[in-house]
Amino acid sequence: MRLFLAVALAFFCSAIHAYADTSELEYRVKSAFLYNFTKFIEWPAVRQRADFVMCVAGSPQLHAKLVETIGNKENNGMPIKFSSIRHPGEAQNCQLVFLGFMDAARLNDWVGALADTAVLTVSDDSGFIEMGGMIQFVIIDGKIRFDINQTAANRSSIKMSSKLLGLARNVN
Repeated sequence: MRLFLAVALAFFCSAIHAYADTSELEYRVKSAFLYNFTKFIEWPAVRQRADFVMCVAGSPQLHAKLVETIGNKENNGMPIKFSSIRHPGEAQNCQLVFLGFMDAARLNDWVGALADTAVLTVSDDSGFIEMGGMIQFVIIDGKIRFDINQTAANRSSIKMSSKLLGLARNVN
């Protein structure tokens, strides 16, 4: 019995460790995607500032990984800064906002509040594109891909390059 419990405990601990590694890798890959998205997007002049601000709402793990992964990089000569926000009104200084909520109603509130504001909205929650979000991460066969809602981006005067659109799994 003790041997069975020891084996079961070892298996459980290794499963948790593998899950943690997957989450760590997933956050790192999403951080890289977010940084690279900025290279293929043009914001309207009203969003041009001294710093390029990437904001995260609802995902402290991704915020930490963004800071670690992107660090002191720049976007078109502007230093990239990071901000963790809790309310849509705090997004007024952001060029990009990642929304990491599981609650569809709250996510929908954020999308509605940020519509037409020239803030690129990104999430990994299902249905995000249908709510009016601009880029949604999806996992297909263990790989992170993304869908684009070009209509929402155009409404906010955000121009996505044809290269970015060509890399997307789906564009609508």
